[in-house]
Amino acid sequence: MTVRLEFATQDPQEIELAKRYWAMDEDGVYLERVADLLPFREVNQSGALAKYVRQFCRAYDENQVCHVCNGEMRISGRSEAKKFPQRSSRPCGNCQELQREEEEKRVAANRAELEARLTPYIARARNEVICYADLPDDSVLILQAIEALIGPRLLAGTFSRGDCADLTPMGADDFIDRLYGQGVLVDDPSAADPNVYYLQDGQLWHKKAFTRYFLPPDTNMGRGEEAFIVLRDREFTDVEALTNLWLDYSAADVMRYLHYQCSMHGQDLSPEAIEKIEGAVRHGLRRYSVAQMWFIMWKVSKDAAALASRPYYSRESAAATIPTKIRKQLEIADQGSVPRNEWTRPEPHISGSLGMVFNALFGLDEYSKGADVLELFASLGSQGREDIELSELAATFMKVTLYGENSLPALEAFANMIRAGLSTEDALLEAINRHPALFE
Repeated sequence: MTVRLEFATQDPQEIELAKRYWAMDEDGVYLERVADLLPFREVNQSGALAKYVRQFCRAYDENQVCHVCNGEMRISGRSEAKKFPQRSSRPCGNCQELQREEEEKRVAANRAELEARLTPYIARARNEVICYADLPDDSVLILQAIEALIGPRLLAGTFSRGDCADLTPMGADDFIDRLYGQGVLVDDPSAADPNVYYLQDGQLWHKKAFTRYFLPPDTNMGRGEEAFIVLRDREFTDVEALTNLWLDYSAADVMRYLHYQCSMHGQDLSPEAIEKIEGAVRHGLRRYSVAQMWFIMWKVSKDAAALASRPYYSRESAAATIPTKIRKQLEIADQGSVPRNEWTRPEPHISGSLGMVFNALFGLDEYSKGADVLELFASLGSQGREDIELSELAATFMKVTLYGENSLPALEAFANMIRAGLSTEDALLEAINRHPALFE
C-alpha cells in the first residue's frame, strides 16, 4: 500500500473500514469497490463513505511530495492517489497554511501602506479650490452638460462616469478625462467603494469606472447653486476651445453612427483603422455637418458589405477598405458633389446632453454645416476681443476721471452725450476722442 494512514479512533470496525477503503495492490488498483463496503452503520451511499472515513482517518499518499517543502501529501479520496512517485501540483496542508498567513500579512501591509498614501491624498482633495471665472470655455460647456444630467450632485455631491454615460453618443470617458486632467474635476477616495484605489509597483492607481468625482469649490463663492451661476452666465469667446470641443463632440456623434452601421453588417474595425477614420472624420467636420458625415459612413459601410460578397474578399479585408473609402468620399464632396444632409438619427442613437447644450447656447445640431459652425465661433471670438478692448478702455476712462487733475471736462462730455441718446460705448469713445490728452 502506498497510502499511509493515521487514525483518530479506537473503534476496530472503523479502523478495519478505513484499511479496506484504502487497500490497493502493487499496481495501485484498489482491492474493493466502495459499493462493496456498504452499508456501514448509518452510511448507505457511496458518495458519503469517503467523508465518513475522513472523520477518523487521515491518509497520506507516499507517491506524492509537496513541491514546496518535499513533505508528504494528505489526500481526501481515492481519486487523488497517484500510482507513481511525483511532486504534487499543490502545496501540502502546512505549506498552504503558511502561504495563507503570509498572504494575510502582505494584504495587511499593503492596506496599511495604501491608507497611508490615501490620507494626504484625501486631505488635498478636500482642500482643493478652483476659480470658476478662469475656467476655459470648453470646460464650462462640459460642466453645463454634466449638470444637466446629474443636477445637484455636481454642485454638492460626487458622481461616477456611469452617471454621465449620456453626455455624448459615445459616452463620457474622454470628456471626464479632459476635466480631470485640467484639475476641473477631482476624485474623492473617501467616497469610493473599497478596492477602487490600489498600489501597483509603488504607484497609487484607481479604477476609473468606479471612481467618484466632484467639482471643487470656487475660490470666492464655494460650492452650490449660487457659485454655479458664474458658469451658467459665461459669455463664450475662446474660438480654439469651442472649435475643438465641437469637433470632439461631433466626431463622437459620427463614430457612434459608423459603429452602429458596422455592427449591422458584421464589420470589425481595427484600432489602426479607427484612428485613421477619426482623423478623416474630424477633418470632414470642419466643412460638413454631422448628418452629411453620417451619409458618408452609411455609404462606405454599405459598399464594404457589398465588397465582402465578392470573390477574394473576406469580411475583414472588406472592412479594412473603409478608411480609404471615407477619404475618397470626402474628396468627391470637396469637388462639388455635396453629401446629403437630411440623414436622420437612428432610434438608439442619442445626441447626448452636450449636444443639447450646443443646441441651446448656439443653435447647433447634426444639420449644422461645419464651415458655418467655425464661422460662428470665430464671430464670438471677435466679439469677445472687442468686449475686452472696450472693458479696458472703460477702466482707463474711470481711472483718469476719478484721479486726473483735469477730468471734469471729460465727465461732462460723457454725460452730455448720454443725455443726447448715444450708447454707453459710443459716448465713451466720443469722450476720449474729444479729450485725447487726458488718456496719453
